[in-house]
Amino acid sequence: MLPRSYYTEQDIRRRQIDTLKIFNANVTEIKENAEYRVEFPAEGRNMSLNIVLGPEFPNEKPAIFVNPVFSHPWIADNTNQVVGAPGLVNFTLHSDLGRVVQAITREFQRAVPAVSGQEDKSTDTSPQSQLSSQSAVFPELSELSIDELQEILENPDLQDKLLETNPQLVELDLETEEVMNSIEQIAQENIAKQQMLDELKSEVIERISSIVQMKMHYEELNRKHQKLAEMYDPHRIRDCLKEAALKADEESEVIAEQFLLGNIPVETFVARFAEKRALGQARRAREERLAHQLAQLHKATS
Repeated sequence: MLPRSYYTEQDIRRRQIDTLKIFNANVTEIKENAEYRVEFPAEGRNMSLNIVLGPEFPNEKPAIFVNPVFSHPWIADNTNQVVGAPGLVNFTLHSDLGRVVQAITREFQRAVPAVSGQEDKSTDTSPQSQLSSQSAVFPELSELSIDELQEILENPDLQDKLLETNPQLVELDLETEEVMNSIEQIAQENIAKQQMLDELKSEVIERISSIVQMKMHYEELNRKHQKLAEMYDPHRIRDCLKEAALKADEESEVIAEQFLLGNIPVETFVARFAEKRALGQARRAREERLAHQLAQLHKATS
């Protein structure tokens, strides 16, 4: 499980939006990452909550507006903004936006609101009036006196204790914890898969490097092959034989000139002249035989 401290502000913002979609049906994105609408029925009426997330959310509270407006202690006078919901009043970085909105929709569904325009909005702001709508969720409140209710309204510790002991909220906490554990498990699995992807990426890079080395080795061998192919090309061999025969003839002529000038004795002249002439004739014979073979090969392939 990832420690909370590892989440970035963007991760926490996205997690809050995820809880909105987890705990509420009919969630519509009005503006990505900034505004959402939650539609819900209430006694045959189609109602909705508009949730606006400011730039500093979740470090600041979301702004929630109900449509159509109706009379309820949680709604600010002369507006449709929800301001009095306990989860919204006590909203912190560690709250769950989805649970807060879910609690608001459930309260509005239980309160059976009168749509604005049919009834005037109530201006009764006494502690008993503000808490009477909670009796369906917190039946124990109906047994308390006005002083006790006033004390609860003024004491956050008593409010927290009331929330912590409510069976519905306890069940909701368990469900939320299960969902968050599932999300964190999926995140952990994704991290494990990322590690596997990194390993596969490293393996692919190693294979690419090996292929590059093999290609370089192939190109070097190919250059050597081309060089040897040119060296042992039959046409090149024929030309070399022709040049070598001419060279042997030239060398024999030089020996003859040296003999005529009296620079070498007869025995030496005969031996060396005969050797060069024989070598030249042998090379010329090979050159002619190879030329004949190449001509036949060209004729056969053309």
